[in-house]
Amino acid sequence: MLAAGVPALLADPVVTIEGGWVRAVPPGYENTAAYLTIRNPGDSVVRLTGATTSVAKSVDPMITTEKQVNGQTVMGMEFVKDLTIAPKGRLVLEPGGDHLMLMGLKKRLNEGDKVTLVLNVEPGNSRVEITLPVSKQPPTK
Repeated sequence: MLAAGVPALLADPVVTIEGGWVRAVPPGYENTAAYLTIRNPGDSVVRLTGATTSVAKSVDPMITTEKQVNGQTVMGMEFVKDLTIAPKGRLVLEPGGDHLMLMGLKKRLNEGDKVTLVLNVEPGNSRVEITLPVSKQPPTK
């Protein structure tokens, strides 16, 4: 298990993780989001296909969308099958951008709690376990 900010170390790392946090939400909210940076040190494309956690029914990749409706920009979100990380590249999951959506929370996540996520990374069905702090805003560096 890795703490936020500690690179995910595997025998031959598929990805490394930097930073990260899960947004604390008020009582009654059933969903929240996880944010982190994922680096691909390899020479091939890597895909983040989701994650699992004991605190939510599902953890799904989501992108932020922008559409024009009647001359107005409308922001939205859309579930996707995966998020791609280019060779030697990084994927930044952040508020207002792409993120992992924790759907169907099984308990309230309070500021100061910790959430363990197991990231599903392809190819190779790699699983990277990380523990992220729960906060109302991004942790200070």
